[in-house]
Amino acid sequence: MKKWFPELMDQWSQLSGYQRFERLVSLVLTVAIGCVVLVALYYLIMHVIELLFVQTRDPFDYRVFQAVFDMILTVLIAMEFNNSIVRTMEGRGGFIQVEIVVLIAIMALVRKFMVMDMETIDPLMIIALATAVLALGLSYWLVRRGSQHPDEKR
Repeated sequence: MKKWFPELMDQWSQLSGYQRFERLVSLVLTVAIGCVVLVALYYLIMHVIELLFVQTRDPFDYRVFQAVFDMILTVLIAMEFNNSIVRTMEGRGGFIQVEIVVLIAIMALVRKFMVMDMETIDPLMIIALATAVLALGLSYWLVRRGSQHPDEKR
């Protein structure tokens, strides 16, 4: 097991019961999200082939790009979430770091902005999403500022 999951087995004997439980949960989540990423990657490849070579006559249609970028960003968001769990198993921080969760939320909102259809979207929805991005940006700044050492702050 140490060969396949060294981050899980590192310092296993020194961990408390709850820390062992956290590492096992992290492993299960990593495997589950890894499976989701693999399935999403498969569907991404199939959809890209279908969109570019089968369904459309114009591969430069903006709707094709929106669909492809939507799928790519979804896979990237899942991979970043999985990466944060792996970092947790390696012992670099608490269970889930707030900073990483805020960054993943920002990525999800950016994805939403990139794939929304501007011709049919309600202007209030754009304002709400923009407000959410600003709030998350402020949250990220506050978390980063709070986690810096006093001599690093400006």
